[in-house]
Amino acid sequence: MDLLKNYYSIYSTIHNDIKDLIKSGNYERIILDLMNASKTIFPGQYIHQEKQANGECDFVDAVTGEKFDAKIPIDKRQGQMIGGRKGDAGALTTELHNEALEFQYCFVGDQKKPIIELNLFKKMKNNISKTKSDENVIFFIPYPIVFDFEGFPLVGASDLLKKIYRELSATTDTSKKHLYVIYISFDRKMVLRNLETDKREYLQFPEMQHYVDYNIKHIEID
Repeated sequence: MDLLKNYYSIYSTIHNDIKDLIKSGNYERIILDLMNASKTIFPGQYIHQEKQANGECDFVDAVTGEKFDAKIPIDKRQGQMIGGRKGDAGALTTELHNEALEFQYCFVGDQKKPIIELNLFKKMKNNISKTKSDENVIFFIPYPIVFDFEGFPLVGASDLLKKIYRELSATTDTSKKHLYVIYISFDRKMVLRNLETDKREYLQFPEMQHYVDYNIKHIEID
């Protein structure tokens, strides 16, 4: 594929049902299903810890006991945008998309914005601070955060998540934990990504289309 001759116009919509996905905690069940379907990023067998009254993590490896905690990187105010009776998923959609677009300001203009000033970086760093030193962190991002699909020729290129990980590893003690991200690709698959190695696994998971819908319009330039 010659990317210089191809243009992609991307449209995505977050449905109002996503409020229930987050409020009910059902996203933890989705994460668990994906972890147990994984062959490479999560090669073990995992169980969900039903009792978490004392701050226990969300998932553990059934054999090794390795711990994992799930986080959705939204702040308290954004949580209220969908948590209230009159919550507005559309407003949250716009805000999250704008956060992803902040990345471009790290490279353009006379006053470039450092990665540590990005809202997504701040939220992810805050999420990590709320986990124990021996707990791995899985960031669940229920929308397409970066341009990614299976077989994408530029999958190794630097993107928002890779840049954020480099800053997190430089400014946060992650020596005893691994960081993962689960998000949606543009070929309607779930991406399981190890931020440390940047290895990715793409899994079919049609259920997410109840919460997020999107399409790519492809135009080939003569």
